[in-house]
Amino acid sequence: MKLSTKSISIFMLAGLLFSNLALFAQQDSTYILDTIQYNNKNIVLFSDNVWSYTSTLEELANDKAFTDTAKIFTEYWNRITFAYMYPDPGPAPDSVMIILTDSNRHFQLPHYGIITSGFGWRNGRAHKAIDIGLDRGEPVYAAFDGKVRYAEFNTGGYGNLVIIRHFNGLETYYAHLNKIYVKPDQIIKAGQVIGGGGNTGAPWAGPHLHFETRWYDHAFDPLKIINFDSLCLKSDTVILRPSDFVISQNHKSYVNNGVNNDGSTAKVNYGGSENTTPVQTSPASSGKTIGNFYYVKSGDTLSGIAARFGTSVTKLCEMNGISKNSILRIGQKIKIR
Repeated sequence: MKLSTKSISIFMLAGLLFSNLALFAQQDSTYILDTIQYNNKNIVLFSDNVWSYTSTLEELANDKAFTDTAKIFTEYWNRITFAYMYPDPGPAPDSVMIILTDSNRHFQLPHYGIITSGFGWRNGRAHKAIDIGLDRGEPVYAAFDGKVRYAEFNTGGYGNLVIIRHFNGLETYYAHLNKIYVKPDQIIKAGQVIGGGGNTGAPWAGPHLHFETRWYDHAFDPLKIINFDSLCLKSDTVILRPSDFVISQNHKSYVNNGVNNDGSTAKVNYGGSENTTPVQTSPASSGKTIGNFYYVKSGDTLSGIAARFGTSVTKLCEMNGISKNSILRIGQKIKIR
């Protein structure tokens, strides 16, 4: 049988595709089951029930080749919570400029919700993260492209924890997850779902995402690089100085920058007790349930909220110091239990 030039080209293309697919096996003899196109991206499904999110198969192959050989992904590559901590990460680095995104590497906010605790001192302890409220099971996204270094239950208080090392040297931590959807050594793209929200490791707290940004184990405030309410980065690059790795503020200091706040009245007394006046939240945060609180959305009534959470209007009024005739505001924080 004589094959046409078109048929030969198809066979050659298929052979090239399958030879490339062999490069994408993540580990443990896994292989690709299928690829699905979604929003001009390819979702690659592997036989070990993980998936990768990529523009092209060639891009995924290049990322895998780089992470298999590059120093940044081979030195201190382990499944220890703090990879550089042993023997000692040393002092905070001198000023360093980090490229966060470019034409090939992008950013995705891990989750948009109400920030309930910021980077700073909290009850006499250093809180090296921002806590973002979410509902149990809500998706948590990878902030940048990278490779999973750690994905398991952590007994040190993080609960279900995913740590991703990124191509620029940063590591991001995603803690208290209810479910983990990735595994160590898996290549990750920004915006890929890596887990579902929860409160594992912190059963006394409501569901929330504990999100950390670290440079060689030295934590810095994620809000140094993220413009939270606009869902994007402050800049494509950042310069981190030694002072950025020192905690010198209260964990509620973020409200002074208008994060989840109308910027009008919230105040924080540094080094002392916090002002307990409820922080006004933005309309974008409405309809959320965070721990023992619900944030009012358009159309809510006290009777409707009471019915939703199995309580009474009288009880809601008692817990919140309001009357049955109070006018609810969008984004208002209502204690429900």
